[in-house]
Amino acid sequence: MGKLVRFGISLDITLLNKFDQHIRDKNYNCRSEALRDLIRQELVEKQWKTGDEIAGAITLIYDHHH
Repeated sequence: MGKLVRFGISLDITLLNKFDQHIRDKNYNCRSEALRDLIRQELVEKQWKTGDEIAGAITLIYDHHH
């Protein structure tokens, strides 16, 4: 990970409570970790929609004896 930068955000209390529930549901250790994942997810989705190059892998496990 690169250099970490701290910044503040303002949220409506209802939205913050929903976000905190999301954090608990997904077993995140902290808000920062959850926020980083949401930002990455949004950026990858944007990259996918604009046709930029994206790599992925598909794994198939097959037992040829059955």
